[in-house]
Amino acid sequence: MNFTCEKCGSPVLETNAFCTKCGARRGVASESATPYRLCTKCGCELALNAKFCDKCGTQAPVAETASRSSVEVFRSIVATQPNTQVSAAKSGGGFRKLAIAGVVTVLLLAVAVTGSMIYVAHRVKRKVAEVEAVSHSASADDALKLVTNAAKSMDASSSSNRDSNTSHSKKPEAPYGWMDDPKNPGKLIPVPSPFVPIPTASALETIVPVRATGNQNQDWTLKYERTENGPEADLVVRTGDINNLGFGWPQGFDPFSGQSTPPHQYPWVPRSDEPDGTDRILLGSIISTDTTYLGYDGYSGILRPCENIKTPPGQICKVRLESMPTPIRLEVGELPSKVNDVVVQMFVDDFQAKNFHSYFQVSLNGTRLPNFEYAINSLDQTGPIGKLVTLKLLPEYWPLLRSGEVKLLIDDPTTKIGDGYAVDFVRILVNPHKFKYEVSLAASVVDADQHTPIANATVTAALKSASTERNGKCQLMGLPAGLVTATALADGYDENSVPVDLIAGQNGSAEIQLHRHHEDTATLEKELAQTGSATIYGIHFDTDSAKLRPDSMPALNAVLGLINNHPGSQWVIAGHTDNQGNADHNQALSKNRSASVIAWLKDHGVNSNQLDGQGFGASRPVADNTTPNGRALNRRVEVALTK
Repeated sequence: MNFTCEKCGSPVLETNAFCTKCGARRGVASESATPYRLCTKCGCELALNAKFCDKCGTQAPVAETASRSSVEVFRSIVATQPNTQVSAAKSGGGFRKLAIAGVVTVLLLAVAVTGSMIYVAHRVKRKVAEVEAVSHSASADDALKLVTNAAKSMDASSSSNRDSNTSHSKKPEAPYGWMDDPKNPGKLIPVPSPFVPIPTASALETIVPVRATGNQNQDWTLKYERTENGPEADLVVRTGDINNLGFGWPQGFDPFSGQSTPPHQYPWVPRSDEPDGTDRILLGSIISTDTTYLGYDGYSGILRPCENIKTPPGQICKVRLESMPTPIRLEVGELPSKVNDVVVQMFVDDFQAKNFHSYFQVSLNGTRLPNFEYAINSLDQTGPIGKLVTLKLLPEYWPLLRSGEVKLLIDDPTTKIGDGYAVDFVRILVNPHKFKYEVSLAASVVDADQHTPIANATVTAALKSASTERNGKCQLMGLPAGLVTATALADGYDENSVPVDLIAGQNGSAEIQLHRHHEDTATLEKELAQTGSATIYGIHFDTDSAKLRPDSMPALNAVLGLINNHPGSQWVIAGHTDNQGNADHNQALSKNRSASVIAWLKDHGVNSNQLDGQGFGASRPVADNTTPNGRALNRRVEVALTK
């Protein structure tokens, strides 16, 4: 290996510790002649086997290589001409020899750049002529080719943002919006026209679920399953084939064992026969081609072609339609005569709410499931890698299943953050039996600010629940493997959920930090912006009464400030109770308590036409009513901005 002198730059043999010319200590090893491939557009270094540039999406050159020193010179020149396409120059020596060799290399590169700029100017002139010709006489499909070609580099650049989060991501074989030409293999052509009519309800397919046979190879290919009295539960209902978003599993892989899937490509374009909401990238419904993204993870780049095309009236850009959150429909049918427990299992991929500060709402037939939202928004997946999540459906929401068909929707309609995600399949298990793959979890609950243990906190995961001892610790056994989402509740604290990745047979641990609950106007504003509503626990009433207590004033003033911050806005003021007592009585009580809050706000200057009072009783819990901490969280007032 050759070295260079730190002082005079002369070559120094590997066996010599000092320069034989000037006597100075030798420096670091000089660059070897290891070849590097360069993007001919932006100068980005390419992997030796890359087909496309990770930064701008330009197709990689066949054999353009350079030394590391030449790479840096090349990049410095490209940086001064960011929109100029240049050819990467070869260099075998870099600065390994004399300084004069480097100067010569720079001069040669300058000559190459000048020639390339002339060539690029010629190419640009031709491209302008093509665009003008299309604008006058070409078909919509021809115009789409040019627009998609322009958007190609932006799509690849956006995708590289996601790749930077993980070292093992794979790029798709072709950038989104492009496909292999069936007539000319290896050549890329734009996908068909992006305009499709908005579907109507009459166009929805009929779901025909099939009973599982016990043959895994056959059962996992079913797109809709409904199995009664099987080995897993009294009733299993599934939508979506179990196939890793269409990429398949390694030999012997079982997604229910808690193992992570190998990294795979992104499911850019869904197959037409996949059930709604499965095996495709989905983006929050609020994100559109005229929305300014507050942050995106790379998947948002799939909308770039739509930004450059004016959508005809009554139609929507195809890629936006394909990526719009869509309810996953499950054919439940008749429930068992007695229901003891219900869990929902989802094989989810690339949820990153913790990282991007997005917030997903999860609803079943239009009713939000707060405990599901806590779990989903605690995830920070990268990869893209899929994992199994198992969540308990609280008893108060079981009546939603009695409709026969349910629709599970996961959407972020508030934050405008482009956190894309994918779902492989969803299952509902009614009266589940012993899980085939189980794990255990040791949980520790602490005050986030004081770092002190919290006793008598409640920790739940799947169907299990436990209370912490004086040291803030508890143990949960018999949990299904996968991403175990442990949620902690404690009086006076905001809930918090922590996902723990556990493979079958493992004993995991989790520290769950809880923050003290605050209800000033600024805090309510932040919660409203993220979730679409704000929860207030500081509004207190006399026992079994709708009469406001004096200690409610701080919370009421916070709500008043929130409403005054949105002049002319419309609000829903909703009362909620726990499940203690008669259901009809609780519903009436919650309605009356909502009316008391509205009366107070009206007395303090709010127009009553802005306020709509509702009472839900115990029908919309945020936590399990079987525990004291759960019941305390369910007794609340919520304010939601409607418009």
